Amino acid sequence: MADAPSQLSSREELMLLYQITVSDLTYFKSQQWSLTNYAFLLLAGLIGVDQLIGPSITIFERSLLVFLAFSIAAAGITVLSKLQRSIEVRQARLGAARNSLSSAFIAAWSAEVKGREYLHSIWFLRAAIVAGAAIVCWVVLR
Repeated sequence: MADAPSQLSSREELMLLYQITVSDLTYFKSQQWSLTNYAFLLLAGLIGVDQLIGPSITIFERSLLVFLAFSIAAAGITVLSKLQRSIEVRQARLGAARNSLSSAFIAAWSAEVKGREYLHSIWFLRAAIVAGAAIVCWVVLR
């Protein structure tokens, strides 16, 4: 009895790979947005702590809040970059799978050229996290 994977044709395997890769891309992109939202929540929490402590906040506490803001930003950017790398791998895989499909599929896919993308959303997400951390530091240190 042959294994199930060996019974699949190359076309079926490519279509399966294509569908899984598209699903992965959707997942990783939504994870990037979720991560950015959670980073904002953590940064807002730091401002909340600063406001709760009030004027009696010590220099150590201020330093700790600033350190936490930098840590949240660094961790957020690191994880965003890892997710972006996963997206790039999946995009390359998708391109390779697409080139192996029929000429009719390729013709339909390339019906209109997307054009070069100069501003990627990942740069906005990274900039938002850095700006959020800078605002937290400004509020804490004012």
